[in-house]
Amino acid sequence: MQRFARYVWLVLASFPALLSAQGYGVYELSPCTFGRGGAAVASPCPDASAIFFNPAGLADLKGGHVSAGVTFIKVNGGFTDDAFGQNTSLDDPLIPVPEVYASYQPRPKLGLGLGFFAPYGLQTKWPTDFEGRFAGYNNIIHTYYVQPTAAYQVSKQLSLGVGLDIVHGSVELHQRIDLSTTPVPGFPPGTTFGAFGIPYQTDFADATLTASKTAFGGHFGAIFKVNDRISLGARYLMKVNLNYSGTASFTSVPTNLTIPATITIPGIGTIPAGTPLDGFLASLGLFTAPNGPLQPQTVTATLPNPDMFVAGIAVKPTANLMVLVDYQWTHWGSFQTLTLNFTPTTALNQVLYESYQNTSGIRFGADWTQSQHLNLRAGYLYHQGAAPDQTVTPLLPEGPRNEVSAGLSYKFSPAMSLDLAYQYIRQDDRRGRTIETPNVPPTTALNSGLYTFSASLFGVALAFAF
Repeated sequence: MQRFARYVWLVLASFPALLSAQGYGVYELSPCTFGRGGAAVASPCPDASAIFFNPAGLADLKGGHVSAGVTFIKVNGGFTDDAFGQNTSLDDPLIPVPEVYASYQPRPKLGLGLGFFAPYGLQTKWPTDFEGRFAGYNNIIHTYYVQPTAAYQVSKQLSLGVGLDIVHGSVELHQRIDLSTTPVPGFPPGTTFGAFGIPYQTDFADATLTASKTAFGGHFGAIFKVNDRISLGARYLMKVNLNYSGTASFTSVPTNLTIPATITIPGIGTIPAGTPLDGFLASLGLFTAPNGPLQPQTVTATLPNPDMFVAGIAVKPTANLMVLVDYQWTHWGSFQTLTLNFTPTTALNQVLYESYQNTSGIRFGADWTQSQHLNLRAGYLYHQGAAPDQTVTPLLPEGPRNEVSAGLSYKFSPAMSLDLAYQYIRQDDRRGRTIETPNVPPTTALNSGLYTFSASLFGVALAFAF
């Protein structure tokens, strides 16, 4: 009976990939900025979004600024298996990502600000008949940052910024459990229900995980103006460890099957062929305390939102045109393994192998002031994927990406402007797997098909100056 509990671990061990995915980091936290491909560290947009992209930019903002907006993300993708060439498409909804920024300059050279945004968060939703549903079929992550920030102009050339990160993360994972691969109680290890004729991928339980945590970090930025046409910038975002505490709950899923072959279980008795399977499973008390291995479980784990460094240059070849280039490095290599601790079944404490790699990205942007009312923008970026080939799963079908963007700002008056932007993401196809390997480092030999992924992002924001 105790080996049923390994599936509690399978459910809970799956969710870290969502939190740590390069593919699910959201950098599009201002339509003004992502219209230029996200290039902003040397010259942030002239609004309070500098709080995120480079807090040193607040030192140059005169008076007060408030902006609020939302980015809508529509994901498309799927999985094609090797065996039959069958394609299953993602069924993701349209996902809104909010951002709110406010800043004020109480005296010359000093800027203060407060930002609220969600730099991590997406949803991977698969049909409940997808073969990867046993790794996860509806996976949701939200990570909200509140950043109180201050900046100071040290000299005509140099501005510095610093702030506190208040981070709240939450995750929700839904997963099915396969009866055919589940050990039969009372039998030698390795004896599963599949040995008695239960078909492969027979759903008999649905698992739901919810977890949340609040943590703290910091961010720093600097801008150096070489002259009126060239500026350099750098930003560092500290790593934040989220000490999650989660609960997994389980509900039975009717199989509507009968036992195909007589089973004699030591200590329980003989179960004749033709016995309704659902009634037999209910008699085992799998979902109830104090001994049911699928009773509600509590798990704790520490997961990193890794540190990030961005450096860039902004050049104005003409009075009306600015060209920007940013380089971004993210320390995903800090996430190699994950230790899970369980209550009440402490024997389930396990290690999950992720073997993430540090990533680099390059961003190019252009911002053209067409008139006193209209700015036009365009951008391109390339970014590596963090997950190695052996850890591409339904929870994290991510990889290297190429992205193009365009946007505009329209000033209705000196005090109010509207920002619009669009971005298209094309990710390289990646081979991956649909099953989990508890307690064992995965290999590419388990990869059984091809994942595809693309996305469209639409951003809108209103900005006010006073």
